[in-house]
Amino acid sequence: MKNPLQISLFASCFQVFCLTLRRQFFSRQTIVITMLLGLALAITMVWLVSDSYVRSPMRGTTTYYRALSPETNAYYVIGDRVEAESIVCFVQGRRGGKREIKARVSGVISEIKIENDEKVRRREMLVRIQPDRTGLQLASEVLSPLFMGFLLPIISLGYASAAISGERTNRTLVYLLSTSIPRPLIYCSLYAAVLLLTLAVTLGCLASICLPVGVNGIEVLYKYAPVVFVSTTSYVSLFLLFSAWFRRATFLALAYALMIETLTANMPGVVKSITVSFYANSWLYDKSLSLGLEPNIPAYNPVMAGTSQIVLVLASIVFLALGMWIFSRKEYD
Repeated sequence: MKNPLQISLFASCFQVFCLTLRRQFFSRQTIVITMLLGLALAITMVWLVSDSYVRSPMRGTTTYYRALSPETNAYYVIGDRVEAESIVCFVQGRRGGKREIKARVSGVISEIKIENDEKVRRREMLVRIQPDRTGLQLASEVLSPLFMGFLLPIISLGYASAAISGERTNRTLVYLLSTSIPRPLIYCSLYAAVLLLTLAVTLGCLASICLPVGVNGIEVLYKYAPVVFVSTTSYVSLFLLFSAWFRRATFLALAYALMIETLTANMPGVVKSITVSFYANSWLYDKSLSLGLEPNIPAYNPVMAGTSQIVLVLASIVFLALGMWIFSRKEYD
């Protein structure tokens, strides 16, 4: 049977958890993050419906022919399906040089911009193709640069870095510390609330980006979700540590996200190994190879997925323990 004191302590921690969750959700950070998520979804939808254009590759003025080759009169029409290696037309120069033009993407021809036997110039649009959106394209063109490289750390720092510093700004932290709840439990309650909210936002954003692509998007979601879960936990642990340590934690966290995470992740050498994104990208690189979904990750010499998982989990534990220690000993005003 539980001690009444233990029940009271649990109820107090749960109250701190609920209060923090409510404050973080109804905050300015949520407004900013909602705007960023809306922008990301808009970019994804534009990417999803955007067309690919076949352009004239030869210099000067050439003649455009819809035939698939100079020796045949067969040609594609609007609505026909083409593959990346399909020849959709050819152009002929003034001196008789002919050049076949491939689609370069798989999809459906949606428009033919130029009539047969018309003069065209270099880079002029000839045929428009509605491409098929694959998991490979989603991973390399949207998720890696937009979500993993920008949104994930920004969402995490938006909530975690303001959790304790926001209490200090609102002058409620001193009152919270004056209660009978031990400081480590207060910190764990704050951490649990921020982590739950951040995971809900990051995983929800990931799903909203992947699901419109269809079956391929679901496959990518299945592969990315564990990486996003563990990476979010690491980011929240790190940025909450900043919040416990520094008064202006948001500025420090933003500097870390933009300067350290973004810049060093694109640099060769060992410097990038101090970033969360390096291990997250290495994990993704290893998982994606098995499905042929090799993302365009700027990670030189990525480590194995198992190593990445161990490092991210250990980093989360170390950051959490260090944050609890600092929060328990630091004098706040």
